Amino acid sequence: MRKNNCNYEYYNHLKINNLEELLYLGLKSHADSVAFSYNVNDIKINKTYREVYFDVTNLSSYFNKHYKKKHIALIGENSYNWIITFFAIILSGNVCVVIDKDVDSNDLISLLKKSDTKIICYSEYYDSYIKNLKYQTIPIDNLDKYISEGILYEYHYDIDSDKEAVIFFTSGTTGANKAVVLSQKNMARDIYGASSLFKPDGTVVSVLPFHHAFGIITGILKPFYYGKEIFLNGSLKNVLRDLKENKPDTIFVVPAFVETFYRQIWKMARNKHKDKLLKYSLKFSNSLLKINVDLRKVLFKEILEEFGGNLHYIICGGAYLDKKYVKWFRGLGIEILNGYGITECSPVVSVNRNHYYKDGSVGQICRDVEVKIIDGEVCVKGDIVMKGYYKDKKATNEVIKDGYFYTGDLGYIDNEGFLYITGRKKNIIILSNGENISPEYVESELLKDKGIMEVIVYEEGNKLVASIYPTEEYLGNQEYFDSLIYKYNHNKPKNHQIAFVKLRVKEFPKNNNKKILRNKVREEG
Repeated sequence: MRKNNCNYEYYNHLKINNLEELLYLGLKSHADSVAFSYNVNDIKINKTYREVYFDVTNLSSYFNKHYKKKHIALIGENSYNWIITFFAIILSGNVCVVIDKDVDSNDLISLLKKSDTKIICYSEYYDSYIKNLKYQTIPIDNLDKYISEGILYEYHYDIDSDKEAVIFFTSGTTGANKAVVLSQKNMARDIYGASSLFKPDGTVVSVLPFHHAFGIITGILKPFYYGKEIFLNGSLKNVLRDLKENKPDTIFVVPAFVETFYRQIWKMARNKHKDKLLKYSLKFSNSLLKINVDLRKVLFKEILEEFGGNLHYIICGGAYLDKKYVKWFRGLGIEILNGYGITECSPVVSVNRNHYYKDGSVGQICRDVEVKIIDGEVCVKGDIVMKGYYKDKKATNEVIKDGYFYTGDLGYIDNEGFLYITGRKKNIIILSNGENISPEYVESELLKDKGIMEVIVYEEGNKLVASIYPTEEYLGNQEYFDSLIYKYNHNKPKNHQIAFVKLRVKEFPKNNNKKILRNKVREEG
């Protein structure tokens, strides 16, 4: 760690209780600053904090006039109108039911029924899904007429910050998705707690889907709380273009983005016959950093400009990221700060700080949040813990006990307050001799090898199997991986040794949050 990597006071922010206070804070503190920007037909559109305030309050007035305490679904691609609709539904006293933009028609019907949805707000892309359903609908591609009508009504809503405000459906890797109910207070306190640990120093480019709590609460509402400009990426195929043009200070991503950036940088270097130069430059740069000489902006100027030339922080969460990527990107001059969260905790529980971090950890516990390790399991207490699972008291009581939410994740806290996640409780492999093995630990060890892009370890016939998706240079090289596993097994107890390795020719199947579907990997064999 660098010499300036040490503990320091929380960043001071106004403590908020609900989204109305968040919205008004933007108007009061940053009225004429750009809140959101986005492209329409390659023309950049800017929306100030003042414009956002009036768009939301007028649309909220429309909802409040026509709908009372209804569950209103929201489905659509990332857009300014999606954000305005999300705010307006909640601030009108209704409940926003957030639907995965990639949902198929059968699952959509199931989710609507499960959440007692009465009205659907949707973008034009989903017209074929929606038009045959017997629901009242509101297209969100053009909100002007609803906003204009809302001007006629007085904006007024007596806020109960503890009341249910939004329903997110979890994107689990096994089993049916659960409907997580969050209040405005849940979200507001998570915004406050996480923002006390980390803050961006400039523009944020938003790339994560809004239907995930991480995408909307962390990727949108927290930068909004900071008073920063947020550029809305409309399509993943334009991510690098948008980064280059908008020169962000910070982006919020899941590990799949980091891994993709890593591959693209090396591919670009190979195409220009500069891969050997890049390896040498990284080694040289890291040596200089040890004596407090920083030439990264000079040595890696060409690479950094592909990210806009101003990218200082990548906030990463949602799944495990090997620390080799953290160290590699630091060598370029980009700090990856890992965090930990779960939808049921609104969602952020911990995050590494701008100037206080530990590689391999998921950071410091958020302000006003209590984390206790109970029988190895990470348990969370505080205002960020959900109201419960919608109409599922049994499932709620199974995970919330004595005020603590039992996350299902295994971990520990070190003596400096950094949280580490070591695996999922449900993924533990129990061998016939009763030994417990964490597959995530074995996977993290194997991922240190340059030849492995992704790996899943599981039990088959009471033996450990490693299913590996190699990096491009090692695809199909069975001999290399047999040798690697032989070396790995050398000093391991017999029951912890990997019996054999299976090579893949394509990435592992993943859910919409880019988490590997472990059960499906086992089924594929």
